[in-house]
Amino acid sequence: MANNFEYLRPTTMGEAVDMKSSHGARAQFWAGGTDMMLQWKAGITDFDYCIDLTYVPDLDQIALDGDQLRIGAMATLDDLDLQSGLHPLTEALGETARMMCTKQTRTLATIGGNLCNASPSADLSPPLAAMGAQARILGPDGERTIPLTEFFTGVRKTALADGEMLTEIVVPDVGGDVAASYNRVARTVVDIALVSSAAFIKLDSSGKITKAGVALGAVAPTVVRVNKAEDLLIGCSLKEAANGVANKAGEHAIATANAITDIRASKEYRTDMTSVLTQRAIGRCVAILEGNG
Repeated sequence: MANNFEYLRPTTMGEAVDMKSSHGARAQFWAGGTDMMLQWKAGITDFDYCIDLTYVPDLDQIALDGDQLRIGAMATLDDLDLQSGLHPLTEALGETARMMCTKQTRTLATIGGNLCNASPSADLSPPLAAMGAQARILGPDGERTIPLTEFFTGVRKTALADGEMLTEIVVPDVGGDVAASYNRVARTVVDIALVSSAAFIKLDSSGKITKAGVALGAVAPTVVRVNKAEDLLIGCSLKEAANGVANKAGEHAIATANAITDIRASKEYRTDMTSVLTQRAIGRCVAILEGNG
């Protein structure tokens, strides 16, 4: 049976970091708590201090800041859904959020909590990784920013050091014509992904793809970028991307996947589906940019 813990309520980010530094590994940050409390009750995790971030201001924003999209770690999945109309990328993220769990859970579960849980099957990781998102981290030694793909270091492991907290996700260079799409296979509507793929495309003024991202989930210990697929897309027109290049990108997705067989799906199924889902994600991006999405 899980032990009792002491509840702490910081009112600033600095105070939260100080509390974590003081109590070290025996303290855990509380965001939405939807994952953490299940793990605590099951005895998977244990802690003596719970640092509730709910009352820390400025951690729940979702906003455009110049050519950046900024998403606070304490913004909920429901906030993502409600902000779908803010930008084409929040539309894709809002669609992703609606896949993840029930409406009731989405009002509690946070973006930061989902990412810090670092599940290989997490739904937000692939689209954000494909967009080139960065993780902004605050700790006793100040602030640092790293690519989101470097934030995940293994199954349920992150680059956060003791005393550090994820404060926000920043997606740079979101101006102009951009589109993103996330596709997955799951057993039920609100189940975690058996396999997933996300794509991101940005066009220049001539209609050529100037920036591209393809990322896979549930086929490796962490989310993975398919660099060769991205290189294929850059410089293409939308017509070229839809006719032939998407198929080749799918082949590169297969080559990149490092899936395993478990009780939920076989390695072969997961690997083969990366191609199908990658093609669908690219096709959806093309449709959106052509005005047919």
